[in-house]
Amino acid sequence: MSKLYSFKYKLDNGYTLVISINEKGINNIKKEYLYIFILLGIICFLLCLAFSLNHDKNKSIQQLIQQGLNKGEFIPYYQPIINSKTQQLVGCEVLVRWKRCNGEIFPPYLFIKNVENCHLIYPMTKSILQQVLTDFTQVQVDDNFCASINVTPQQLENPQFMAECINIIESQKTHCPNIALEVTERMKFTDIDKAKSVMTHLSDYGIKLKLDDAGTGFGGFSYLQTLPLDTIKIDKMFIDTIGTNDMKRDILKAIINFGHETNLEMIAEGVETQQQVDYLAKKNVHIIQGYLYAQPMPFCKFKRYIKQFSYN
Repeated sequence: MSKLYSFKYKLDNGYTLVISINEKGINNIKKEYLYIFILLGIICFLLCLAFSLNHDKNKSIQQLIQQGLNKGEFIPYYQPIINSKTQQLVGCEVLVRWKRCNGEIFPPYLFIKNVENCHLIYPMTKSILQQVLTDFTQVQVDDNFCASINVTPQQLENPQFMAECINIIESQKTHCPNIALEVTERMKFTDIDKAKSVMTHLSDYGIKLKLDDAGTGFGGFSYLQTLPLDTIKIDKMFIDTIGTNDMKRDILKAIINFGHETNLEMIAEGVETQQQVDYLAKKNVHIIQGYLYAQPMPFCKFKRYIKQFSYN
């Protein structure tokens, strides 16, 4: 018979708690604790492994993006901007696509956040700008034609980066179309005064400045009153309210009224129907971007698109 161990403890109510256990019970408890420690060890191992895999995944994405930049896999697509009144091509928005070596093409929503988080948006923007300028040496466009490239608020707060962009433009100025920079309102400026200084310099140089996604983000109309912006782009979310009872249609009216009162150029984005074009025309908004006219396209197709107009 195994040895019996007893433990006594006097309680406040006068009773005594007695715990008795033999060697077999102690061994069973040891085994249970061992199982618990093993289980906790496995859980810790799995958590560390998951963290490590996630870290490696993020690292591999950064490496893939860097390799893509080195190989020139990030390329510009061009979406035409049309004056609905004259039916003339007045510009385009440059949209980034990731064309992998296997031929797969990825839209920006699949990679742009990683690009920004990896701080690779700066070399990517310069690469896209250089490709745009090179592309336009192959075509002739109207003197008022404007190619718009997207930038972040942080880029517009960086005078050194913008000076580098100006140097790129200067290197091909003889064949360069008018360049505009579009900054989204959905991201916040952290230093308005610095942004204003940089943007004023860009404007003085002749670069147009556009506020994308107007009415959807942080700045509201305060950015338009503070920063030297030339153009507001009316977001598709408001264009989609045309012909509906959506309450956001009042915001659309407010944006258009504000644009007219401040003499800002207005571009309607995401236009897909003739009804939307007709409504905007009645509001004296004629600069249109959207699938009704054309989808974003690589330059080989955009070059043929340009030839529909009387520039060549």
